[in-house]
Amino acid sequence: MIYRSAEALDYPKDVTLTELLLNYNLNNTPAEKPAIIDGISGQVVGIGPGDVVGILSTNRNYYPVCVHGILATGAVVSALNPLYEPNPSDVIVEKALLPRLVAAIKMLPSLHAPPTLHIWDSDQAEQGVAQVLRVEHIIHHGSADFEPTAIPPGLAGKQLAFICFSSGTSGMVKGVRLSHGNVVANIFMQSQGLRGMFTSETVVALIVPFFHILGLAGFSCQYVCQGAPIVVFRRFDLGPLLEAIKRHQISHINVVPPIALEFLKNPLAAKGDYSSVKCLINAAAPLNQLQAEELSRRLGCAVTSWYGMTEASPSVASQREDEISIPGTIGRLLPGIEMRVVDEDEGDTKVGEFIIRGPNIMQGYVTGDEQPSNPLTSDGYMKTGDIGYVDDNGYLFIVDRAKEMIKVKGHQVAPAELEAILITHPLVNDAAVCGIYNDHGTSEVPVAYITTTLEDAGELEELKASVLDHVNDKVARYKRITGGIFILEAIPRNPAGKILRRLLPAKANRVTTHPWRSNPSLAIPAKL
Repeated sequence: MIYRSAEALDYPKDVTLTELLLNYNLNNTPAEKPAIIDGISGQVVGIGPGDVVGILSTNRNYYPVCVHGILATGAVVSALNPLYEPNPSDVIVEKALLPRLVAAIKMLPSLHAPPTLHIWDSDQAEQGVAQVLRVEHIIHHGSADFEPTAIPPGLAGKQLAFICFSSGTSGMVKGVRLSHGNVVANIFMQSQGLRGMFTSETVVALIVPFFHILGLAGFSCQYVCQGAPIVVFRRFDLGPLLEAIKRHQISHINVVPPIALEFLKNPLAAKGDYSSVKCLINAAAPLNQLQAEELSRRLGCAVTSWYGMTEASPSVASQREDEISIPGTIGRLLPGIEMRVVDEDEGDTKVGEFIIRGPNIMQGYVTGDEQPSNPLTSDGYMKTGDIGYVDDNGYLFIVDRAKEMIKVKGHQVAPAELEAILITHPLVNDAAVCGIYNDHGTSEVPVAYITTTLEDAGELEELKASVLDHVNDKVARYKRITGGIFILEAIPRNPAGKILRRLLPAKANRVTTHPWRSNPSLAIPAKL
């Protein structure tokens, strides 16, 4: 069975993101040629079609400026994670085939400088660097006569725009090739599917990193092209966020579950003024019913969900803020997406893997020695690795990742289901679950990791017992957390908020048997 939106997708199939920004008007407001494109493109000398330019920085106001200025030259943007350690840029830059890099000054110690390096927040030239420019200087002294590079008719849709890197939750970072056509299609998918949710009257809090696909294609393209003002945060801190909500009258906040839970668990959240907030948009993993309802009550706004991935440019499904809240859903398919739910043999099933196709699906992975397995089926669907189902009203629900399911004596156990219960315990701030083999090596069993503000050793032991009872009383016997429970300082997550299960101690081969039974007082540190 093929699932699709009832609304057909209508979008320009042969335009670049630059043409979209300059000539297309998604919200019926006057379009003007942004000076940022003149500035960046006119000053970054020697960059043109075929070049790949990396951006290595934390969130800054000038990030979208650089993105759209580079794209206007016909070059490709590759957004790099500034938090990779140690000295990862050599590997990643080589993998993306980068001849040039735009970087923040504090990133220099981790770099072996590529042929040309543009620094955007430094007054000091660095020895051995071919070209050092400040973005402020570029904007104010750019060429007013610069014209964006023209792409021959019929080629714009396939013209490469971004090389993005997947979150690497499985341990392997993949370079994803996205064309202008992929991202343009996705912008119109969201614009139609969300029915003008973002306009020049919308003020969006951007907490997700710009280098992540959500920040890059989702925000710096989607919101910029729709004229929605963005309040940029370099990192998440609830105090400054609350101040910004009041000062800038923020209407929409994009969050991932750990940030969403701060509004529930952090006492500081009770002091916030949320009168301007219309919608809290959650991504990366769904919130459970209790969490979503309590967030909506406390903030006095809609709480919606979003679903996507790097390979989909990035959006696949979402909820509108005016829809009735459906707890646990990740929304409905956006226009232009076709989806099937299949078993291991790619036959249709009620609960199975989501496979999708549409004009937003990537051009492929960056060619390299470690080529990822082919994610496409014979009929052009892309395998997402997500296990879930679709209800009678077209709402999507994810059970878990295919590779993360725990196999307990032939039964499938979803870590996400147990995590959703764990987090409802009043003293648990965050949680993660994975599988380890039992003492006999005959079956996997679930093991849990939690964070809490408690510190007293006696209280921690009581908490462990309380949490185990809290979960095990609510699930079938085979789903019980019989592998034990650990207390961590923090749950390892990527910048988008996804749990990095491969970094949990059990998955890192630090625990191979039942820790609860063998050493009840054992606590595993979070610095993995």
